[in-house]
This record gives sequence, structure tokens and C-alpha cells, in this order.
Amino acid sequence: MSEQYLTILAESLKKKLSVMDEIIRLSKMQKDILTAESIDFEEFDRCVDDKDICIEQLRKLDDGFEIVYDRVEQELKDNKQKYAAWIKESQALISMVIEKSVEIQALEARNKQMIEESVKRERRNLGQGKRSVEVARNYYRNMSYTNVMPPQFLDQKK
Repeated sequence: MSEQYLTILAESLKKKLSVMDEIIRLSKMQKDILTAESIDFEEFDRCVDDKDICIEQLRKLDDGFEIVYDRVEQELKDNKQKYAAWIKESQALISMVIEKSVEIQALEARNKQMIEESVKRERRNLGQGKRSVEVARNYYRNMSYTNVMPPQFLDQKK
């Protein structure tokens, strides 16, 4: 078996870790956007778009990892002693990937809850705005007729 395959697999895991770090950074940025007094939805959308790109990169890395691993799987199983160091290093990288995956899931769950609260708050604000406009309209309509006195003298002639 070529050592290049093992190098490719290890590099794939390391690249996956760096992409996951970027997803974590973007998730934290989304959290900051959602906790601000005024939510910048354009910035939030940019973060979502950037995360979509990262997720696509993760999919490609996973697909590539599986393809290469399928080529070397049997050799690794047959010669565990020969590749023990690489297996140990890969297990450490995989456990780091799992930890980051759990962290991402927790961040996403918190962000989802925050966005739901933000949407509710925005809806309430819109509802209050509509009510304020209606109250103002009614007030204006009522006040515009309070000082109206009917004509006292009408010219009956034609």
C-alpha cells in the first residue's frame, strides 16, 4: 500500500478540522448578530451562505475520505501492527472531529432558539407598530371632528 494514501487520509481529516473551526467561528458570529439590539439580517445571511460553502466542503472531504479509505481498508486491517502509529494518529483526529461536531450541534441549537426568539420579537414589534398606527389614525379621526360646529346660519335662498 502506498504511504500516499495514508497521507491523503490524514490531510483530509486535518482539513476537515479546519473547515469545522470555520463553521464554529461563523456560528459564533451568528450568535453575536442575533444578540445585538438591532439584527443585521444581511450580515446574518452572509454567515449562512459562508456556512453553506463550508458544509459543501465537508461533504466533499467526507466523500473523498471514504473513497480513499475503501482502497486501503483491507490493508490496514491485515497489517494493524505496521500501521499502528498512523491508526493512533487518525483515531485522535477523528475524536477531535467528533468533539467539534458536538460543539457545532450545540451552537446551532442555541442559534436556532435565538432566531426563533428574534422572529417572535420582530413580529411583536410589527404588531405593536400596526396597533400604534391604528391608534394614531383613530385619534386623528376623532380629534379632527371635535371642534366642528355645524353652521349656525344657513342661507336658505337659492
